[in-house]
Amino acid sequence: MTIRGNLSGVNRAVAFALAIVWLGGGAAGLVVGLGHAQVVMVIVAMGAIVYGCLWLRVAARSRLLTWRELIAPWRT
Repeated sequence: MTIRGNLSGVNRAVAFALAIVWLGGGAAGLVVGLGHAQVVMVIVAMGAIVYGCLWLRVAARSRLLTWRELIAPWRT
């Protein structure tokens, strides 16, 4: 397995921007889904929030995550 290098400042900024977009879209979808009692929209919105949290983790660690870190982050 190859070791991934650190991300540059621009890449970290893009990761942070992606996290904000996904978290904002997920929060808006959650509000709309709960307001209109649409279960599928709530599930998709929660997935978007999880995806946004993963992008926050990428920005905080300053490197891309491996599949193991995505699936079971407590084991790494």
